[in-house]
Amino acid sequence: MTSSREEFLMKRKREGFYKKAKEINVRARSYFKLEQLDNKFNLIKEGMNIIDLGCAPGGWLEYIDKKLEGKKAKIIGIDLLEIKRQSDFSSKVEIIEDNFNNIEEYNLNKFDLVLSDMAPEFSGDSRADRGRCHKLNIATIKFCEKHLKQGGNLAFKTFGGEDLEYVRTKAKKLFKEIKEYKPTSSQGKSAELFIFCQKKL
Repeated sequence: MTSSREEFLMKRKREGFYKKAKEINVRARSYFKLEQLDNKFNLIKEGMNIIDLGCAPGGWLEYIDKKLEGKKAKIIGIDLLEIKRQSDFSSKVEIIEDNFNNIEEYNLNKFDLVLSDMAPEFSGDSRADRGRCHKLNIATIKFCEKHLKQGGNLAFKTFGGEDLEYVRTKAKKLFKEIKEYKPTSSQGKSAELFIFCQKKL
């Protein structure tokens, strides 16, 4: 298949996800990224204590809340940005407007699953932007050192780049296994990918 043909097909898929998001009235296309990650790795289960770091605009919270409808679970979303229409979520969802590094102030139990779709505001300098993203990845892994249960899992967004191997190395020290995945709902040419870290040591 030629590169132009591949680009055309990926563009059509992305347009399809935007259209589907409007059709089923979900907050963001990111909803489908988590759906695909969950289908791939079976992330989200009844009874879990889950936190979504950098949760705005709430697409991942929406997916988790819908999947666990009528089931017992605790879902925390934390972000410095305001999450609109919070009343749309069920009582299982608690939203905290704060930096995730301040989580200890809220006296929460350790989590079974940590999720992160965080990315920095992009400056246009791809090398600098990826470096900032990798710093966020490291901060997420450090968060898990203290706040993720032994045997718990982590899934986070990252980007290709020269520091990605360092991120992988840090994750491998804390988890039994790591796997990488690029959902079809991600931008075709984007270096975006997701890392699933399984079973905290």
